[in-house]
Amino acid sequence: MTGTLADELCGPPAHVDDVGVLLPRAPGLYAWWAPAGVLPAVAGPAHPGTGELELLYIGLARDLRARVARNHVRGPTGSSTLRRALVALLMSSEGYTTRWTRTRVVPIDGDETRLSEWVRQHLRVTWAEHPEPRAVEAAVIAELGPPLNQAHNEAHPLHGVIAAARAAYRTSAGPRPHTPGGPSRA
Repeated sequence: MTGTLADELCGPPAHVDDVGVLLPRAPGLYAWWAPAGVLPAVAGPAHPGTGELELLYIGLARDLRARVARNHVRGPTGSSTLRRALVALLMSSEGYTTRWTRTRVVPIDGDETRLSEWVRQHLRVTWAEHPEPRAVEAAVIAELGPPLNQAHNEAHPLHGVIAAARAAYRTSAGPRPHTPGGPSRA
């Protein structure tokens, strides 16, 4: 079954401007693709139909259109594992600045906007409908090998590089501020 899903995820990638129309309001998996070399020190498997794109990330959604368009294309970074990984890897080259929300580190508002534009310019997406995407996510990640996925992907050769970049991102806004009336967590 994962072979069919993997084949669909390796289908013709769509531009992010089109996801609000093309993606179904159905559960499934999605895959993010980018031009080779667009992320420093990260290389993913080549897209079988186009030599210029490589796989970066695979995710799951209860509603493909909402998850991809609302969370990954426009943000906020706080609710998108893909966007957090991208900011982590692009912090020095793009000059992103971060801040704390109540619960996590996120880019400052202007950099959220710049990241959305970066996503729009560089990334493409494919998808495959599936009634229970969580049940097949690990197998599809193992089959296709996207470098930005951390869960279900510990054996990937870039797992440590991505983990280190994400750890640096989490500390980039400095120590977690103490919130009045609440515990201070580091």
